[in-house]
Amino acid sequence: MWKKIALLFFFFQVIYFSPMQSIHAAAPNESVFCSKNIEKKFGKKFGNYRIRISYANERMCQHLDIFKQDKVAFHEEGIDNHYDLESKWPGHGTQMAVSKWTGGAHCCMSLLIFELGDKFRKIADIYGGNFDPEIIDLDHDGIPEIQITDDFLAYRFSSFASSAKGSVILKYSNGEYFLAEEMMKHAPPSESSLKKRIPAWRKEFLEHGPDWPPESFIQTLTDLVFTGNGDRASEFVDQVWPKDLAGKEEFVKSYKEALSESRYYSKAAAHIF
Repeated sequence: MWKKIALLFFFFQVIYFSPMQSIHAAAPNESVFCSKNIEKKFGKKFGNYRIRISYANERMCQHLDIFKQDKVAFHEEGIDNHYDLESKWPGHGTQMAVSKWTGGAHCCMSLLIFELGDKFRKIADIYGGNFDPEIIDLDHDGIPEIQITDDFLAYRFSSFASSAKGSVILKYSNGEYFLAEEMMKHAPPSESSLKKRIPAWRKEFLEHGPDWPPESFIQTLTDLVFTGNGDRASEFVDQVWPKDLAGKEEFVKSYKEALSESRYYSKAAAHIF
Protein backbone atom coordinates (compact mmCIF):
# COMPACT_ATOMS: atom_id res chain seq x y z
CA MET A 1 0.00 0.00 0.00
CA TRP A 2 2.69 2.50 1.06
CA LYS A 3 4.78 1.54 -1.99
CA LYS A 4 1.83 2.41 -4.25
CA ILE A 5 1.37 5.76 -2.50
CA ALA A 6 5.09 6.52 -2.82
CA LEU A 7 5.05 5.66 -6.53
CA LEU A 8 1.96 7.81 -7.04
CA PHE A 9 3.62 10.74 -5.22
CA PHE A 10 6.75 10.34 -7.36
CA PHE A 11 4.62 10.33 -10.51
CA PHE A 12 2.95 13.63 -9.56
CA GLN A 13 6.35 15.15 -8.76
CA VAL A 14 7.60 14.26 -12.23
CA ILE A 15 4.51 15.73 -13.89
CA TYR A 16 4.37 18.88 -11.79
CA PHE A 17 8.04 19.80 -11.87
CA SER A 18 8.90 18.72 -15.41
CA PRO A 19 10.44 21.42 -17.69
CA MET A 20 7.57 21.14 -20.17
CA GLN A 21 5.05 21.86 -17.43
CA SER A 22 7.04 24.92 -16.39
CA ILE A 23 7.14 26.21 -19.96
CA HIS A 24 3.37 25.95 -20.35
CA ALA A 25 2.76 27.55 -16.97
CA ALA A 26 4.92 30.53 -17.95
CA ALA A 27 2.83 31.28 -21.06
CA PRO A 28 -0.36 33.10 -19.95
CA ASN A 29 -3.72 32.11 -21.34
CA GLU A 30 -4.73 35.31 -23.13
CA SER A 31 -8.46 34.92 -22.55
CA VAL A 32 -7.86 34.41 -18.82
CA PHE A 33 -5.28 37.20 -18.67
CA CYS A 34 -7.64 39.63 -20.41
CA SER A 35 -10.57 38.89 -18.10
CA LYS A 36 -8.97 40.03 -14.82
CA ASN A 37 -9.92 43.30 -13.13
CA ILE A 38 -11.84 44.80 -16.05
CA GLU A 39 -12.52 48.53 -15.84
CA LYS A 40 -14.32 50.66 -18.44
CA LYS A 41 -12.25 53.25 -20.26
CA PHE A 42 -14.77 54.70 -22.68
CA GLY A 43 -18.37 54.32 -23.79
CA LYS A 44 -20.49 55.97 -26.45
CA LYS A 45 -23.88 55.45 -28.07
CA PHE A 46 -24.63 55.33 -31.82
CA GLY A 47 -28.36 54.95 -32.34
CA ASN A 48 -29.24 51.41 -31.23
CA TYR A 49 -25.56 50.61 -30.70
CA ARG A 50 -23.27 51.10 -27.73
CA ILE A 51 -19.48 51.10 -28.05
CA ARG A 52 -17.35 50.18 -25.05
CA ILE A 53 -13.56 50.14 -24.68
CA SER A 54 -12.31 48.50 -21.49
CA TYR A 55 -8.99 47.86 -19.74
CA ALA A 56 -8.11 44.59 -18.06
CA ASN A 57 -5.39 43.20 -15.82
CA GLU A 58 -3.80 46.50 -14.76
CA ARG A 59 -4.30 47.95 -18.26
CA MET A 60 -2.12 45.33 -19.93
CA CYS A 61 -5.04 44.21 -22.10
CA GLN A 62 -7.93 46.01 -23.80
CA HIS A 63 -11.38 44.95 -24.96
CA LEU A 64 -13.48 46.42 -27.75
CA ASP A 65 -17.18 45.63 -27.47
CA ILE A 66 -20.05 46.72 -29.70
CA PHE A 67 -23.54 46.06 -28.40
CA LYS A 68 -26.77 46.24 -30.36
CA GLN A 69 -29.69 46.64 -27.98
CA ASP A 70 -27.54 45.12 -25.20
CA LYS A 71 -26.58 42.06 -27.26
CA VAL A 72 -22.93 41.63 -28.21
CA ALA A 73 -22.53 42.31 -31.94
CA PHE A 74 -18.71 42.37 -31.89
CA HIS A 75 -15.97 41.57 -29.38
CA GLU A 76 -12.20 41.70 -29.71
CA GLU A 77 -9.49 41.68 -27.06
CA GLY A 78 -5.75 41.28 -26.87
CA ILE A 79 -2.66 41.74 -24.76
CA ASP A 80 -1.19 45.16 -25.61
CA ASN A 81 -4.14 46.08 -27.83
CA HIS A 82 -5.10 49.76 -27.71
CA TYR A 83 -8.40 50.99 -29.19
CA ASP A 84 -9.73 54.50 -29.84
CA LEU A 85 -12.77 55.83 -31.64
CA GLU A 86 -11.32 57.54 -34.71
CA SER A 87 -11.90 61.26 -34.12
CA LYS A 88 -11.04 62.17 -37.73
CA TRP A 89 -13.66 59.83 -39.18
CA PRO A 90 -16.27 62.02 -40.93
CA GLY A 91 -18.62 59.10 -41.24
CA HIS A 92 -20.48 57.73 -44.22
CA GLY A 93 -24.07 56.97 -43.46
CA THR A 94 -24.03 54.70 -40.40
CA GLN A 95 -20.34 53.74 -40.56
CA MET A 96 -18.00 54.03 -37.59
CA ALA A 97 -14.21 53.64 -37.40
CA VAL A 98 -11.96 52.49 -34.54
CA SER A 99 -8.19 52.83 -34.65
CA LYS A 100 -6.13 49.98 -33.22
CA TRP A 101 -2.50 49.82 -32.13
CA THR A 102 -0.93 46.55 -30.97
CA GLY A 103 1.67 48.14 -28.73
CA GLY A 104 4.94 47.77 -30.63
CA ALA A 105 7.61 50.46 -30.79
CA HIS A 106 6.12 51.77 -34.06
CA CYS A 107 3.91 48.89 -35.12
CA CYS A 108 1.29 47.84 -35.74
CA MET A 109 -1.55 50.20 -36.62
CA SER A 110 -4.86 49.35 -38.25
CA LEU A 111 -8.31 50.80 -38.81
CA LEU A 112 -11.49 48.84 -38.08
CA ILE A 113 -14.59 50.06 -39.91
CA PHE A 114 -18.10 48.94 -38.99
CA GLU A 115 -21.60 49.34 -40.39
CA LEU A 116 -24.00 50.23 -37.55
CA GLY A 117 -27.24 50.26 -39.51
CA ASP A 118 -30.21 47.92 -39.37
CA LYS A 119 -27.74 45.08 -39.80
CA PHE A 120 -24.37 45.08 -38.08
CA ARG A 121 -21.33 44.37 -40.26
CA LYS A 122 -17.58 44.64 -39.93
CA ILE A 123 -16.70 46.31 -43.23
CA ALA A 124 -12.92 46.31 -43.08
CA ASP A 125 -9.80 45.73 -41.00
CA ILE A 126 -7.28 47.94 -42.79
CA TYR A 127 -3.69 47.20 -41.87
CA GLY A 128 -1.31 50.17 -41.76
CA GLY A 129 1.82 48.52 -40.37
CA ASN A 130 4.21 51.10 -38.95
CA PHE A 131 1.93 54.00 -39.94
CA ASP A 132 -1.64 54.99 -39.12
CA PRO A 133 -4.01 54.69 -42.10
CA GLU A 134 -4.95 58.27 -42.99
CA ILE A 135 -8.61 59.21 -43.42
CA ILE A 136 -9.04 61.82 -46.15
CA ASP A 137 -11.70 62.72 -48.72
CA LEU A 138 -9.40 63.01 -51.73
CA ASP A 139 -12.11 63.37 -54.39
CA HIS A 140 -14.35 65.62 -52.24
CA ASP A 141 -17.44 63.46 -52.70
CA GLY A 142 -18.25 63.30 -48.98
CA ILE A 143 -17.08 59.69 -48.68
CA PRO A 144 -13.62 59.32 -47.10
CA GLU A 145 -10.79 57.48 -48.77
CA ILE A 146 -8.12 55.64 -46.77
CA GLN A 147 -4.52 56.51 -47.61
CA ILE A 148 -1.95 53.93 -46.52
CA THR A 149 1.81 54.24 -46.27
CA ASP A 150 3.12 50.89 -47.49
CA ASP A 151 6.35 50.24 -45.59
CA PHE A 152 7.24 47.08 -47.51
CA LEU A 153 10.88 48.29 -47.69
CA ALA A 154 11.30 48.90 -43.94
CA TYR A 155 14.95 48.12 -43.06
CA ARG A 156 15.50 46.58 -46.51
CA PHE A 157 18.20 48.85 -47.93
CA SER A 158 18.61 51.37 -45.13
CA SER A 159 17.56 52.27 -41.61
CA PHE A 160 13.82 52.37 -40.90
CA ALA A 161 13.72 56.19 -40.94
CA SER A 162 15.33 56.29 -44.38
CA SER A 163 13.34 53.47 -45.96
CA ALA A 164 11.36 54.29 -49.10
CA LYS A 165 7.58 54.00 -48.85
CA GLY A 166 4.74 53.34 -51.26
CA SER A 167 1.51 55.34 -51.19
CA VAL A 168 -1.74 53.37 -51.49
CA ILE A 169 -5.33 54.63 -51.67
CA LEU A 170 -8.44 52.63 -50.77
CA LYS A 171 -11.89 53.82 -51.88
CA TYR A 172 -15.34 52.79 -50.65
CA SER A 173 -17.82 51.37 -53.14
CA ASN A 174 -20.63 48.81 -52.97
CA GLY A 175 -20.06 48.10 -49.31
CA GLU A 176 -16.31 47.47 -49.50
CA TYR A 177 -12.99 49.32 -49.52
CA PHE A 178 -10.84 48.48 -52.54
CA LEU A 179 -7.63 49.71 -54.16
CA ALA A 180 -8.36 52.91 -56.09
CA GLU A 181 -5.81 52.43 -58.86
CA GLU A 182 -7.23 55.31 -60.90
CA MET A 183 -6.54 57.66 -57.99
CA MET A 184 -3.01 56.34 -57.52
CA LYS A 185 -1.87 56.71 -61.13
CA HIS A 186 0.21 59.75 -62.00
CA ALA A 187 2.47 60.75 -64.85
CA PRO A 188 6.16 60.05 -64.16
CA PRO A 189 8.56 62.94 -63.45
CA SER A 190 9.83 64.73 -66.55
CA GLU A 191 12.94 63.34 -68.22
CA SER A 192 14.75 66.62 -67.68
CA SER A 193 14.13 66.61 -63.91
CA LEU A 194 15.36 63.01 -63.62
CA LYS A 195 18.46 63.62 -65.74
CA LYS A 196 19.51 66.50 -63.50
CA ARG A 197 19.69 64.12 -60.54
CA ILE A 198 21.49 61.22 -62.22
CA PRO A 199 25.08 62.47 -61.64
CA ALA A 200 24.47 62.83 -57.88
CA TRP A 201 22.88 59.37 -57.66
CA ARG A 202 25.76 57.77 -59.56
CA LYS A 203 28.28 59.50 -57.30
CA GLU A 204 26.51 58.10 -54.21
CA PHE A 205 26.46 54.62 -55.72
CA LEU A 206 30.21 54.71 -56.34
CA GLU A 207 30.93 56.09 -52.85
CA HIS A 208 28.75 53.67 -50.88
CA GLY A 209 28.47 50.62 -53.13
CA PRO A 210 25.43 48.63 -54.33
CA ASP A 211 24.43 47.39 -50.85
CA TRP A 212 23.45 50.88 -49.69
CA PRO A 213 21.72 52.60 -52.65
CA PRO A 214 20.86 56.31 -52.44
CA GLU A 215 17.68 56.85 -50.43
CA SER A 216 16.17 59.29 -52.91
CA PHE A 217 16.91 56.89 -55.78
CA ILE A 218 14.91 54.10 -54.11
CA GLN A 219 12.08 56.50 -53.25
CA THR A 220 11.89 57.72 -56.85
CA LEU A 221 11.84 54.11 -58.05
CA THR A 222 9.08 53.28 -55.57
CA ASP A 223 7.03 56.31 -56.62
CA LEU A 224 7.23 55.13 -60.22
CA VAL A 225 6.12 51.63 -59.29
CA PHE A 226 3.16 52.72 -57.13
CA THR A 227 1.86 55.32 -59.58
CA GLY A 228 1.43 52.83 -62.41
CA ASN A 229 4.78 53.49 -64.09
CA GLY A 230 6.41 50.13 -63.49
CA ASP A 231 7.57 49.95 -67.11
CA ARG A 232 9.42 53.25 -66.69
CA ALA A 233 10.88 52.02 -63.39
CA SER A 234 12.93 49.34 -65.13
CA GLU A 235 14.38 51.90 -67.55
CA PHE A 236 15.07 54.21 -64.62
CA VAL A 237 17.26 51.63 -62.84
CA ASP A 238 19.25 50.96 -66.04
CA GLN A 239 19.61 54.69 -66.63
CA VAL A 240 20.97 55.51 -63.17
CA TRP A 241 23.04 52.47 -62.20
CA PRO A 242 26.74 53.05 -63.02
CA LYS A 243 27.87 50.79 -65.86
CA ASP A 244 31.02 49.68 -64.07
CA LEU A 245 29.30 48.91 -60.74
CA ALA A 246 28.21 45.32 -60.10
CA GLY A 247 25.13 44.36 -58.13
CA LYS A 248 22.28 45.74 -60.22
CA GLU A 249 20.65 42.35 -60.82
CA GLU A 250 20.89 41.47 -57.13
CA PHE A 251 19.30 44.80 -56.18
CA VAL A 252 16.40 44.36 -58.62
CA LYS A 253 15.83 40.81 -57.36
CA SER A 254 15.77 41.95 -53.73
CA TYR A 255 13.45 44.86 -54.55
CA LYS A 256 11.02 42.54 -56.37
CA GLU A 257 11.08 40.14 -53.40
CA ALA A 258 10.10 43.03 -51.13
CA LEU A 259 7.27 43.98 -53.52
CA SER A 260 5.96 40.42 -53.39
CA GLU A 261 5.67 40.77 -49.60
CA SER A 262 3.59 43.94 -49.86
CA ARG A 263 -0.07 43.59 -48.91
CA TYR A 264 -1.06 46.09 -51.59
CA TYR A 265 1.35 46.08 -54.52
CA SER A 266 -0.03 43.08 -56.44
CA LYS A 267 -2.94 45.25 -57.64
CA ALA A 268 -1.45 48.65 -57.07
CA ALA A 269 0.53 49.13 -60.28
CA ALA A 270 -0.32 48.59 -63.91
CA HIS A 271 3.00 46.90 -64.69
CA ILE A 272 5.67 45.13 -62.68
CA PHE A 273 9.13 46.14 -63.77
